[in-house]
Amino acid sequence: MLREQLREKLKNHRPVRIQDSGRSKAAVLILFYEQDGRPYLIFTKRTDHVATHRGEICFPGGMMEECDADLLKTGLRELQEELSVPPDRVEILGSLDELRTVSSNFLVVPYVGYLNEKFPLLRNEWEVSEVLEIPFEHFMNPEIFHEEVRIVENKEIPVCFYRWESHMIWGVTGRILKCLLDLLKEE
Repeated sequence: MLREQLREKLKNHRPVRIQDSGRSKAAVLILFYEQDGRPYLIFTKRTDHVATHRGEICFPGGMMEECDADLLKTGLRELQEELSVPPDRVEILGSLDELRTVSSNFLVVPYVGYLNEKFPLLRNEWEVSEVLEIPFEHFMNPEIFHEEVRIVENKEIPVCFYRWESHMIWGVTGRILKCLLDLLKEE
């Protein structure tokens, strides 16, 4: 079962944290649920109303606020704001390495969670234009993936792209997804 595999991999993973006080802290939730014995991932498409990453496909999440005790609380608060998922409905399995965004000056900690049960996701129409529920097995198909190298601040940065129907998942979300898939491939 994927939940158990993720739990075990994340238990043994020591996530890297970046020391960079010049960037805003943020958190996202890589959120799974099971339906008919198959794992699904939840993504959101951001509206054109939000300040950053307009129209992009992303994991639910956002910037840390003063009311958040820690980044996990940030991710859970944002999940509730964006999709009306109460924090007590999510089992947190662990976190991945912190990543820098290229264009928006964030440090993002991705947390991996599982919904204890599937229920209707009620999107915040100001922030979320669409909810994508994608079978996890889709990301095992190498034909939907490609990687490009971009030069940012005189450094080569790999940019990962995953295709889902008419959508492209890329940027920090693509890097997070690749990190998750690479973790699952580790022996």
